[in-house]
Amino acid sequence: MEISDKNQNVVIDAYVNQVQTRQKTAPLAGKTGGEQGIKEDTVVISDAARLIQEAQKQLQSVPDVRMEKVMDLRSRIESGVYEIKPDAIAGKMIQESLLNDLFK
Repeated sequence: MEISDKNQNVVIDAYVNQVQTRQKTAPLAGKTGGEQGIKEDTVVISDAARLIQEAQKQLQSVPDVRMEKVMDLRSRIESGVYEIKPDAIAGKMIQESLLNDLFK
């Protein structure tokens, strides 16, 4: 079952009702010799969900900033050897814009 924002309250209400029903029937079940017909909740995660979880864990371990690249650029800028190529920058900007328009 997929839980979305739309049906989250419905699912929570159903769960609360189920728990309350168990709490009401538990004393009765003790008197009759055991619970009958009430099963415990279980969760089964698909292989695809496991792969997604593993990928998320690996992404979290990758740093957001590549410090070696930052340090290299900083030293090149400070020493005055960093060269800005306006044509290359403009080309990349146009390319990115076209790709964004293509995938909208």
